[in-house]
Amino acid sequence: MEPIKKTLLSKVFVPVLLSSGIFITACGGGADSDNSPTQEVNNPSLEMNIPDSVSGGSQQTTAQTQVIGAIVTASQQAVSTAGSGTGQPCNYLGVDQDDPFRNGYQITKLLVSAIATWTCIADGVIDASAYLPADGQIHETDNIKSSSGYDREDPTHYSVTHDSETQTTVRLYYDYDRLTPPQVSEVPQFFMSWNSTSKDVVDGRIVLDGLKINPIDRELDDPTMMRMDFNYTLTEKNADMFMQFDEGNPWAEGFRIHVKKDLTVSPLRNVFLARGLIKMKAQFLPVTGITEIPNVQMFTVSDSFGNGAAIAEFQDVSLPLELNASSSNHLGNYLFTKSDVYYFDYNSDWDYINKTITQSAFRGGRTTPVSGGTWIPFDPSLDVIISGLALDANYFTGTLCANNGDDCNELLNAAFADGFAYQEKNQGSDPLDWRSEVLSQPTYLDSVYPNGSSWDGAFDYSYLPTL
Repeated sequence: MEPIKKTLLSKVFVPVLLSSGIFITACGGGADSDNSPTQEVNNPSLEMNIPDSVSGGSQQTTAQTQVIGAIVTASQQAVSTAGSGTGQPCNYLGVDQDDPFRNGYQITKLLVSAIATWTCIADGVIDASAYLPADGQIHETDNIKSSSGYDREDPTHYSVTHDSETQTTVRLYYDYDRLTPPQVSEVPQFFMSWNSTSKDVVDGRIVLDGLKINPIDRELDDPTMMRMDFNYTLTEKNADMFMQFDEGNPWAEGFRIHVKKDLTVSPLRNVFLARGLIKMKAQFLPVTGITEIPNVQMFTVSDSFGNGAAIAEFQDVSLPLELNASSSNHLGNYLFTKSDVYYFDYNSDWDYINKTITQSAFRGGRTTPVSGGTWIPFDPSLDVIISGLALDANYFTGTLCANNGDDCNELLNAAFADGFAYQEKNQGSDPLDWRSEVLSQPTYLDSVYPNGSSWDGAFDYSYLPTL
C-alpha cells in the first residue's frame, strides 16, 4: 500500500510542518513588542495530556528555539516561562513511518498525533497573544520578504484583537513585503479565535489556508484547507479537526479527526475517545473493473495511562495480489471489508491482535498456475498456496474463490492471520475488560464535513463563541 504511506505521511501533515515555527518569528517583530502582557495572563490551555501510546509521543529536544513554549526572542526570555506550552515540543512522533496502515493502532497514532500537535501549537498562540499589541492593526514580524533570511513558511505580518472581554482573535499573514502590507480588510492565511470564561472553560477555532502558505513548494495532492474546533468544559474536552483536499488528490476528498477526553470517568476507564474518518473518492490501489468507493473509519479508546484498544474498519477496499511480476504470477483482484482490532498497553505493546475479513469478492485477473510453484524463490502456484495457508483442498475451484464475485474470505483471512505483507499475525486473546465492552459497540463519525453535507462555510475566517 505504498500510495497510502506516501500520501498520508507527506501530505496530511503539511499544515503541521508549515505551522511548527509560526510564532518564533511572529512574536519577535514589530516596534510595539515588549515584555509586558496586553492582558492579565491567566491563559486557558488546550493540552489534553494524551498518553504517548496513543499520540506516539513527542520528539524530545534541548534546543529552546524548537520549543513552542519559547515563543519570543532572546530579548524577551522572561516571557518564555509563561503559559502551559513552556518546554513542550509541538512535534509528535506519531506512527511507524514505514507502514502507517499496518493496523488500526498505527492509524490511530497517525491521526491523534495531529490533534496533539495542533492543541500544543494553539497553546503557543494563546500564550503569545498576551504579549502582543491587541489593537487590531497589522504588525510586521522579523520575517522580511526582501531579506536573504526570508522564510516563506513563516508569517510576515500579524494582528491581534480582543473581540470581547472573553474572546481573542489572532490573524497571521504570509508572503507580504513591507512596502505593500496586508490590509485589515484582507483575509489571513492563519486564523485562530478563542473564547474563555475561565482557565478551564474555552471554545474556539483554527483555520489554515494550505493553498496560500508557501504555494511554491506545494504539490497538487497536498491538503488545501484545515480547520480545528475545540470546546473544553468542566466535564469534557473536545478537539475536532477537518482537512479538505482538492481535485489534485487522486483518492481522498477529506479527513476528519475527533478526540474527546472525559473528565468525569475513572482514570482506569475510557477517558480518551479518538475517532477518524477518511472520505474517499477512489481506491488506494486502483484496479480495472472495481468501481466501488472505499470507506475508512477509526475508533480508539484509552485510559489515562495509555492502555487502550483501536478498531479500524476498511469497507470495500480493492486488493490486487501480484505474487511475482517477472513470471506474470498474479493471484487476482479482490474487494474486501476488514475489521482490524488491536488492544495495546501503555508502553505500546500488544495485548490482542485480530484482523478479520468480514466480506470479500474475487474480481478476476488471476494468472497463478495450478501447480509447479515454489515459496522460495517466491513464485507460488495454487496448490502451494492451498497447502501453505491450510485452505480447503478444492479451493480455487467451483464456487470457492474461483469465479468473479465468489466469496474469498477463507483465503484472505488465512493470509492476514498469517502475517500477510508484513502485517502482524493475529495473536493473543480478548482480555474481556472495559475495552472489550466499549469496542463491542463503536460509534463512528458519519461525515468529514463540519455541517454534515458539504464544505460550504467550513473555512470562514470567523468564529461565534458557543459558550
